[in-house]
Amino acid sequence: MDSDGILSALDDSDFEDSGSEYSPSDVLYESDSDESISVEPDTENTQNLAQQENSIISDEWFNVTGDFRKNIIFTGDNGIKCNIDQESKPIDIFNLFLNDEVLNLIVTETNRQAKRYKRQWIDTDSLEIKKFLSIVMYTGMVGYPKISDYWSQQTFYINSYVPKIMARNRFQSLLRFFHISNNDYNPGNRLGKIQPLVDLLNNSFKQSKVTAENVVIDETLVPFRGRIVFRQYIPNKAARYGIKLYKLCDNIGYTYNLSVYSGKDTNRSNSNISCAGKVVLSLMENYLNEGRTLIVDNFYTGLHIAHILLDNNTHIVGTLRKNVKFCPKDVLNAKLRVGEIKGKENEKGVVVSIWKDKRDVRFLSTRHGIEMLNTGKKNRKGEEIKKPEAVIFYNKNKQGIDISDQMASYYTPLRKTIRWYHKLAFHLLLGTAVVNSLILYKEVSGKNIQISEFIQNISQELSQLSDISTPSSQTKKHYLVEGSEVNNGNRKKRRRCGKCYINLSKVFGREEAQKKCKQVYTYCSTCEDKPYLCLEHFQKNHK
Repeated sequence: MDSDGILSALDDSDFEDSGSEYSPSDVLYESDSDESISVEPDTENTQNLAQQENSIISDEWFNVTGDFRKNIIFTGDNGIKCNIDQESKPIDIFNLFLNDEVLNLIVTETNRQAKRYKRQWIDTDSLEIKKFLSIVMYTGMVGYPKISDYWSQQTFYINSYVPKIMARNRFQSLLRFFHISNNDYNPGNRLGKIQPLVDLLNNSFKQSKVTAENVVIDETLVPFRGRIVFRQYIPNKAARYGIKLYKLCDNIGYTYNLSVYSGKDTNRSNSNISCAGKVVLSLMENYLNEGRTLIVDNFYTGLHIAHILLDNNTHIVGTLRKNVKFCPKDVLNAKLRVGEIKGKENEKGVVVSIWKDKRDVRFLSTRHGIEMLNTGKKNRKGEEIKKPEAVIFYNKNKQGIDISDQMASYYTPLRKTIRWYHKLAFHLLLGTAVVNSLILYKEVSGKNIQISEFIQNISQELSQLSDISTPSSQTKKHYLVEGSEVNNGNRKKRRRCGKCYINLSKVFGREEAQKKCKQVYTYCSTCEDKPYLCLEHFQKNHK
């Protein structure tokens, strides 16, 4: 089934939108659940939709036996597709996404935008843009109240790193004119200012890593409180107000594809297509017919989309809303005791179930039945805890987008701005792309590096200042002295050698490093942080 056939098969009444939309003319937030696209009726499409809807309604439901389940085998590959190895540095992997195409786009459009307002503008280049992005990343690591404070000469704010990279006025000019699209093209396109970057990054994400067997679609919110027609209000998100993204990830947080929600009626077509249906089919367009399993929440799950995905050799596992259409009401409304489960399946192999835990859990799966599995845990009474196989599978794989969002929120460089495309561009370039780079680096090198160290490494490489050492290390003489602290037994207190711990944690992880690390009572009395070091590492660091 081609993409047009897939889209025409969707019925708008199957799904509801989970967000709400901001209108600058008033302060009301109306739900998108009643959204429909007003188009001229198409007779052929209307008949097709009616026939498919009638076929869904007329489906018979049977007790779950697994006889109707479709056996779909994953035929895709696994692993890394890009040319990197164990010796690759963090900057080498990040350059897969901050590649020449992205840099040329930023350079060209930033120069074009600046010349609209400044006659004597000195053209920027890719090297300067790298330094600019290095400073932006640094502001996420080291926070100051204002951008100008990084160049302040006051003793309280003085910074010896940023002024060496770029002058304050030049940085502020680049920040003001930072652009990634030509304003003369597509003036009516709501996403025209950000779409070129989204397309380039999506292509790089897809080419760098083979898409996993189990993928998840969910939404994330980039914080933004400015006035924009597609600003969303989602109360259960941390930011609550912002720009909504739909992402396709795997269970370890790697993002393969994403799209920006641009509000109602932005993409008109010849058939009524719901927001959820468009999201699922657009993000999964290149990943069907390879035996994958899609994990979604109740915003996207429905019987109709399950049938369409099955026709394209793709499984779906997701939670269900109580009022979802075309599913057996005797299952959805069943009254159960704690631990009980009830389900039915149709002739296409779709299983709809309800399980009673602390509350009712309704779910749909084309891959599982209603078997209960032991989780390996016990409750307070010593009884083994059992859960449905589909629930265990869902909980294991649904975490992918939450991991991606959590890691991107660490040391975020996002600041308050009225230019929404600036905030979104920095989130994608210095948030999502950095997280994807970290995941690739860990998978290739096998090193368990923290994201703070990873960002610091990339920022230093972009700034071209990584080889500069501080004057204190050149002029002062260092001494290894014994500590005077004693423990309860009146013996000198030993601590881990800082360098030994760092090296071991990269190879074995922090827990093993704590056990294997050298215990010493000597430290460098000259260094500012007075690090505890063994003799070997003291001599290496202070040659």
